[in-house]
Amino acid sequence: MRKVVVGLFLILCLGQGFCVDAKESVFEKDGEIYLIQSAQDMRTLALLVNGNREVEPGVAAHSASYRLTRDVDLSAYCKGEAGWEPIGCGRDAGEDETFVREFNGAFDGGNHVVTGLYINLPGGEDQGLFGTRTYLPEDCDSAAYRESGRTVIKNLYIKDCDITGGLNVGGVMGGMTFTSGLRSGGDLLIENCHVTGKITGFDSAGGITGAASVVENCSFAGTVEAYSAVGGIAGIAYYIRGCAVHAMVEGGFDQSGGDAGGVGGVAICVRDSYTVGAVTGTDNIGGIAGRGSCLNGCYARADVTGDKYTGELLGYPQKFDGIPLPEGASDEVEIVNCLPGGEGITDFKEFMEETGQDVWRCAAYDAYPNLSWEKESRFGYTVTTTVQAGDSLWELADQMYGDGHFWTQIYEENQKHIGIDASLLAAGTELEITVNASQADYASRGNIWEQEQAFLEEGKKRGLEKAELKRFFRRLLADDLWNGVVWRWEGASEDSHRQINDWVIADLDGNGQADMVVMAGEGRLFVPGEIWLYFNEEPAYVLKDESAFYEDYFCFGSTFWEAPFMTDLDNDGRLELLFAVFNGGNGGPGGRDHCLFRRVGDEWVDCLKEIPNEREWAGEPELHIDVTCIGVNRYEAYCPYLDERIEFDGWNVREIGEDEYGRAGGANIRGFFDFECVTYQGKNALKCREYLSGEGGNAHGVGEAVFILAWDADGVCRVADWWVEGWM
Repeated sequence: MRKVVVGLFLILCLGQGFCVDAKESVFEKDGEIYLIQSAQDMRTLALLVNGNREVEPGVAAHSASYRLTRDVDLSAYCKGEAGWEPIGCGRDAGEDETFVREFNGAFDGGNHVVTGLYINLPGGEDQGLFGTRTYLPEDCDSAAYRESGRTVIKNLYIKDCDITGGLNVGGVMGGMTFTSGLRSGGDLLIENCHVTGKITGFDSAGGITGAASVVENCSFAGTVEAYSAVGGIAGIAYYIRGCAVHAMVEGGFDQSGGDAGGVGGVAICVRDSYTVGAVTGTDNIGGIAGRGSCLNGCYARADVTGDKYTGELLGYPQKFDGIPLPEGASDEVEIVNCLPGGEGITDFKEFMEETGQDVWRCAAYDAYPNLSWEKESRFGYTVTTTVQAGDSLWELADQMYGDGHFWTQIYEENQKHIGIDASLLAAGTELEITVNASQADYASRGNIWEQEQAFLEEGKKRGLEKAELKRFFRRLLADDLWNGVVWRWEGASEDSHRQINDWVIADLDGNGQADMVVMAGEGRLFVPGEIWLYFNEEPAYVLKDESAFYEDYFCFGSTFWEAPFMTDLDNDGRLELLFAVFNGGNGGPGGRDHCLFRRVGDEWVDCLKEIPNEREWAGEPELHIDVTCIGVNRYEAYCPYLDERIEFDGWNVREIGEDEYGRAGGANIRGFFDFECVTYQGKNALKCREYLSGEGGNAHGVGEAVFILAWDADGVCRVADWWVEGWM
């Protein structure tokens, strides 16, 4: 019912310009929380909020609470020149102020990842996944602007975004009007949000947000550029705490502009945060903040360059009169317990002791501190360590990953600093070491090495080269496929984790380069699963088992029944990907399920329904064979789908004696196997087999049915030929 309601709602939205309100909740609910379960749901949320609609009768979409339930890819909704339309896109000048289309509610990302976010509106205001919240001027008493409390966006990851806008630009939210809530510091809170990618704006741009009240425990990695008020976390903010930045931050174009900071462009107070990278601009340029009042417990390891008012930590000290400061901040401009990039490791140890909070940790003995929450991040973290006399890469790997065998990863990442001989580590050399989420998790248990060895051993049995296997193992770690995610499915326990169930490495697309297809699941049958496609050097593409025409029990959760292969089956110049998964008992629910996908642009589209009646849909009969015994060792195969019959000899039919004639059994192409691309009448076609069963379903009875499936010039797949082959 939910799919029908949402589908109807979208038709009304897109086809009639929001002329009809939803008559019931558009999304499924968990208590008072609306669940966002797909990229389509994200797009629907944007349409609701930006159209000033209700998510259900009596509940305004812009002020409700939502939770994301899984990773989503928004690329399908970021097509065209402009790309994504932010959730809460603000209003145009002179627009009716009773028409609210900002986002004033709450959004919990559930620690899921959003990919494919693209925006290209160089002059557009409030650009990001979310746009802006309602401006609440102090003297406003209009009923249309009732105090909505605090807008909260939390627990969200945004990977490899590319966002270009004008005023207020950020990965998570474009931002809010600078004066709205700034004096209270409470109208917009963004916490535990993490972004990688590129942010470009004109004024008020940040990796997380252009302007916000409070930003806590967030991170950004990438580049941020704007004319003024630009920061690795926020362009403008009241309070920034516990944030990490690994980025290039650039403020000012054409030798003008400025207010650029590694963490905040203009920030009243920054606490327990750090910057690694570079900050450049003209005026008011700082490693932590371009302009600010209070820095406490921060460090910067950034190259800071500017013309006027430039500092390793703070560019221009500014006292913000009349604005209440966060707890622990002074009314005067002050910098407390902060270190610039030139300080040594010993200084950082004292720095951590003075902090007096459990906010920092050192991943290695001589590493610069990371924030404690980073070890739980799905994006992992980067550790900077200084080589001490007598150090070895083995010892560093043992500290970082829990096993010294992974010293080669550190060497590969830092070869330009180490040199040719990995054993000659020069004291004082700084190394940048990547620890992704899977490695961080396994380091505490010390079994990454065992996982890799098991992977290599299995690959050796399959006749694969060790170097190729190690390359793919690294990609699996980088994409967090080793126990990285806790599954949330009905009936799952809290300790249900994703794991790799099966994998294939082969040159599937025939270009001379190995590809990998991975099946990941919770480890049991009939649970959610994913197929991860690694073709060439492209980022992994994830197929989910959510196709609308699959039965409820279908899932990518077990093993491959037939190894995946790619070929141009329909002769249109594009490759199709075909594979079969095993989902339980043969012939019962789960059984063998085959899947057919075609690449269209950057996406893989399910095209299984092209195969004629693989399952019973559209009221047509399934493609199967009925077998009847018509004499001694003589049988008739009947195909109801084509209304054709074939007589043949058979052997080993145990259930039917020489004097007993009648139905012997049948076959259903749902369980076909032994895929093969063949040439039929000069074109590619698909050849497959299916067991002919004896009475009672005995699969070792009569023989096999063979089908030739061919696509015609119109792209329609038909049964071009079929026959049976008896067993001797």
